[in-house]
Amino acid sequence: MELQQKLIEQLHTKFTRAQLVKEFVNLLGISQSAAYNKVNCTSELTLSEYGKISTEYRMHTFEMGSIITVDFPFIVPDNHDFKSLTQIMIEEFRIFINDYNKPSVRYCTNIIPMQLLTDYPKLFQFTVFVWMENINALQDLNHYKYDKISFDKTYEEEYEISKKLTKLYRYCDFHTYLSPNIFETYFRLIEYHLELDTISLEQVMELKDEMMVFLEEFEHLCQNKETPNNFYIHELTINSVLFQVSGKHTYLFQNSPIYFRIDNKTYNEYTETWLDQIESRSIPISNINEKVRRGLFKNMKNSSEKFFKKMELLHEI
Repeated sequence: MELQQKLIEQLHTKFTRAQLVKEFVNLLGISQSAAYNKVNCTSELTLSEYGKISTEYRMHTFEMGSIITVDFPFIVPDNHDFKSLTQIMIEEFRIFINDYNKPSVRYCTNIIPMQLLTDYPKLFQFTVFVWMENINALQDLNHYKYDKISFDKTYEEEYEISKKLTKLYRYCDFHTYLSPNIFETYFRLIEYHLELDTISLEQVMELKDEMMVFLEEFEHLCQNKETPNNFYIHELTINSVLFQVSGKHTYLFQNSPIYFRIDNKTYNEYTETWLDQIESRSIPISNINEKVRRGLFKNMKNSSEKFFKKMELLHEI
């Protein structure tokens, strides 16, 4: 009950007792008398009610006790798709922008950040296709076989909602830490789907063309002194994506776009310190370090050329 008392005290900084009773009636779906008892701490909150209160008011129990608050939005059946999960992220970033004015975002990944792919429709479609197939397989145990990739299936709704999220990112101070081998994940995926006959060599060559354009344009983006983004190269040990907002909200992507958010104060302080280390040991490739940047992009272009040449030789049309 001590934890509940502390939680109610925190909520009283936002609501009067009468307002809080009314809020609990609507949020928890309980009677006014039951809500009154919970506000007065004469009746205990259930674990499920703690979760609802934590999510609704962003009043996380780690501030009052030792419970770790973790949000798993993909568990809710209505969120079993790319659009829903991205919409949740949009709503959260609107809150962050309101709460922090210009939230700092530190973003670690060993794949091309999704917000950079919205100008490259085939790369975008290939990425969304893989994600959606993985989600379908998780939700349906009988969904064990990939469909064939079609670039005529444009994923227009997914594309539009991704653009909305990308626009919100412009209001943030972004520091992105990239692996020097950000294409390697795509190479493995392409090779895998070629073997499965999910994708054709002709489609692979279309991906190649977009990758080469992406590399040219990404290099120009890094050269742009006016860009609000800061890009770094680091030998990352993570396998997917991790990012943190303003040192307080950490997102771990288990299988994009499936993620969970951790709002535990101690964990976030640890992660912030780890990200400080990452940045101090990273090579900046935006605005400065022209020599390193040229060498890095030259290596990326060479590795891409070699990979696609190998694919052509092994899988002739």
